[in-house]
Amino acid sequence: MDFELNEEQMMFKDTVRRLMENQCPFDSRKPVIDAGSFSEEHWHLFAEQGLLGLALPEECDGLGYSAIETALVTEEIGRVLCVEPYTPIAVVAAQTLLACNDETSRALLSNVSNGSEKPVLAHTEATARGRVSHVTTRATRNGEAGWTLNGRKTSVVAGNIADHLIVSARTSGDINDTGGISLFLVNPTAKGVSKKAFRMIDNRWAIELDLNDVTVSEDDLLGSPDQGIDALLRGHAHTMIAEAAEAIGVMEQALWLTRDYLKVRKQFGQTLSNFQSLQHRMSEMLIELELSRGMLHYGLSSMTLDQQRQQKALSAMKAHIGRSGQFVCGQAIQLHGGIGVTEEYTVGHYFKRMTLINGSQGSTRYHFEQLAELERTSPPASDIIMPA
Repeated sequence: MDFELNEEQMMFKDTVRRLMENQCPFDSRKPVIDAGSFSEEHWHLFAEQGLLGLALPEECDGLGYSAIETALVTEEIGRVLCVEPYTPIAVVAAQTLLACNDETSRALLSNVSNGSEKPVLAHTEATARGRVSHVTTRATRNGEAGWTLNGRKTSVVAGNIADHLIVSARTSGDINDTGGISLFLVNPTAKGVSKKAFRMIDNRWAIELDLNDVTVSEDDLLGSPDQGIDALLRGHAHTMIAEAAEAIGVMEQALWLTRDYLKVRKQFGQTLSNFQSLQHRMSEMLIELELSRGMLHYGLSSMTLDQQRQQKALSAMKAHIGRSGQFVCGQAIQLHGGIGVTEEYTVGHYFKRMTLINGSQGSTRYHFEQLAELERTSPPASDIIMPA
């Protein structure tokens, strides 16, 4: 796999960088955050630029690009700490719907591409710890009327502005079985749907979702019954790539902010950048950033492999980037001193965002456990390109 960007990708990356810097700078975030971390103006602009349908096929009014282009977008999102829910809607929900491959999903994806509808996946549960197959929410048949849903979903990012909720529910089997999971399209305002919105530490908004005897029709079933795990795994894989790329942008910007600060902050009559011990610490931060970039490439190289080998690569990527990101952003705060933890200064917000990326889709510890299990049960992934 060639990890050098071609001319078209470089032009695309530069365009997205200018868009994010001009439209979503850090200083302009407060009104957007107060409005639920969503701006209609920004969202329509993203749609006009083709970002919302970037990795969707042309039949869904998308551009037909791959996870690589998605990673280019989310890296720039990480650099400016854009709070708009690009990943929850244009990556997580979009890729999950794409894998459902039915008429309802395709129609909804066309509206995702043009920005007119905002579906959000409600899958995470409090006891899941990152396990995609862990679903306790239940769906039972309700005669000819359809299905009745009961359960609770936690930390549904962007659920506060969602037009549709894609809810995973168990229609058969035990709570950790890969089979027996189905996906349903739920109206957020339907009877029995209870939402509690809250702002997370990185200034994005999410909801706690309670489903109490929520009735959905047979037409609201996405894909085939009991076969939702494949769609969830596809969405999970693309989300891990998108958030890993965002983490690269977060780490890189935190590093350069720290470099610039050390060049102007003086102590004992000289700038902090002249102290050798701090130069060594900056070097360690840069090394961790570049190692993480290599692990992102490793994850991208696995997207065409079988599910087991892909999971091994993605878990390795997630574990490494989570640990390195916490180190880089933590050191950035340490080198800034007291100003690094103030609400008005930017570097502390990079640490907060990195903390939530580290916990999303399973923690670093969970993915190390997954790697250990996969090493015991699977053959070596000799055909995966390892980073140099």
